Amino acid sequence: MEARANGEATVTEKKPNVSTQRPIFILLGLNLLTLIASNMTTPTLYLYALELGASVAYVGIIASVTSIARLVSRIPIGLVSDRFGRRPIMRIGALGIAASLMLLYLADKPLNVLLGSIINALGLTAIFTIGLTMASESQSSRKATGVSFFALASSLAMVIAPGTCSLLLLVLRIRTTYLIGALIGLGGILCSIPLATLPSLRKAFDIRGSLKSLLKDKRVQFVATMEAFFSLAFNSIFVFFPLYLSEEFQLTSAEISFLLTMYSLAMLTVRLPLPRILRRIEEKTIICLGFVDFALVLMILPFSNTFVHFSALMLAAGTAHGLLFPSMALVVSRSSRLDLGLANSLYLCAGDVVSIVAPIGIALLIEASGYGSFYMVVSAVIWIGFVYALRERKNSGQSAATSA
Repeated sequence: MEARANGEATVTEKKPNVSTQRPIFILLGLNLLTLIASNMTTPTLYLYALELGASVAYVGIIASVTSIARLVSRIPIGLVSDRFGRRPIMRIGALGIAASLMLLYLADKPLNVLLGSIINALGLTAIFTIGLTMASESQSSRKATGVSFFALASSLAMVIAPGTCSLLLLVLRIRTTYLIGALIGLGGILCSIPLATLPSLRKAFDIRGSLKSLLKDKRVQFVATMEAFFSLAFNSIFVFFPLYLSEEFQLTSAEISFLLTMYSLAMLTVRLPLPRILRRIEEKTIICLGFVDFALVLMILPFSNTFVHFSALMLAAGTAHGLLFPSMALVVSRSSRLDLGLANSLYLCAGDVVSIVAPIGIALLIEASGYGSFYMVVSAVIWIGFVYALRERKNSGQSAATSA
């Protein structure tokens, strides 16, 4: 055992051999392929709906319904995985993503796009939520490594999918890119066949007891709160920053896409050394640093007016994102393993709620006071999140010192 600076203990991780790493390699392959397939729709889904005759209002319905589908499905997915095992849920999720892309490929009306996007959202929710759970379980003595590698594969998919889609669109129609996405998703289905079965799952449902226990779990409470703050920062950048750049600075779609690519690349890059970092620095300390990073980016953004400035800010924001998600997931991974699928579902639900509700309030704030005031307000909220994280870090350090 090693002692951390804040008084918490950490286990010295032994280097595993290749044979013991096989389950995590299979999981990462499944995660990478299914997320690439799912994200093949990201650049073009709404344009495709318009091509098939959807109105702008109908496109809004597609966006809202898929967000609601993620929110509504998370907790049942977590409960079912804790009761019947992770592997069946992962197989269904992989099958759902591939099927959704085939449905989109064969679509001849907007309703098919709506159904395909809902199935895609449900499959992605299953793969991401339960895959994250399996990553920490399959590396029980190396949780930081498992969670960090899972996050790395996820961020790699976020970079590969839009880039691949953009290249394909130079020579193919949108519809055909979905067929290629379905074939990539088939690779995910094949990876789900040898997926490891993990023991020690619940023998029966105890929904009330599980929910009650997790809602009282300080780790879940802390991370759910931080996820809500994080989701606000993420939506402020990925939803409204492109609009800000287009309306205020007349940047082209290509320039805006480049800036968001900088965000994704920074997120990917910082996750490469993250397993080593998390073995040396307590995760709540990294969460505090990530929130300082996000708050400063949002604070400086209204005063920036050059492409170079915006590029630097996207690199900084992507770094914060790359640090925060694995660190928060690692905190939750220390909850009871019997309810770990549900624990991950609960804290991610906090982000889903913010993603559904926040855009409406943000749009009203922008209309009332402009983008500059909006980013300053969001920055202030993120600073509040930092203060909360710092307080929880100090409290956990004092508790560890007392118990020692």
